[in-house]
Amino acid sequence: MCGRYYVDISNDKLSFVSNINEIEYEKNFNVAPQTLAPCIIDNKAVIANWGYFPDWLKNQSNPRPLFNTRYESLLEKKTFTTAFKNSRCLIPISGWYEWKEEDGIKQPYYFFDTSESLLFAAGLYWNRSSGDIETSIITREAVSLLQPIHNRSPLLLTSDSRDLWMSDAPSEEIYTEVLGYTYSDIEFYKVDRAVNNPKNNNDSLIKKFEEVPF
Repeated sequence: MCGRYYVDISNDKLSFVSNINEIEYEKNFNVAPQTLAPCIIDNKAVIANWGYFPDWLKNQSNPRPLFNTRYESLLEKKTFTTAFKNSRCLIPISGWYEWKEEDGIKQPYYFFDTSESLLFAAGLYWNRSSGDIETSIITREAVSLLQPIHNRSPLLLTSDSRDLWMSDAPSEEIYTEVLGYTYSDIEFYKVDRAVNNPKNNNDSLIKKFEEVPF
């Protein structure tokens, strides 16, 4: 699961995006579902709504957008199969948050790659009749090093699998070839619970939380 993340697109990692100099987006330390965030479609950056709201979901009580899509569902569930074949995108992220229950409290942790300032997660997108674009981040089973905090993680892509994800290759081929990112450079640490409130948005959210000695 990936329910919050941090993104800063003001760096040279997006040099392959044809319109990067035309996009204005302030770095966001607390991207939450149903907020605007950058995604990359056909090598162009666009600002989209994070979370897919299919019509059948809107008719349910207390509906919540599908901001995550399980990798295992890409070839199985009708909600995702068409988008997987035709509407794949990249979601740039600088790091993400996961929660673990500790002493009856959900404690947030921040995850990041020590060797990369910007990562790319596999995503899907949907064009709505209103002209809006909605996205969902693909998640996969977390590697063993990350399992102690959460059993899911964003499906991060290497440069090769990133190119494949955005190619015209058959979806069945893509499905079997995009798990090459090893997560070996991913580190995580405890952060302040202030991140629990989406209104909080500053760099203190990604700083390591230190217990205050008494």
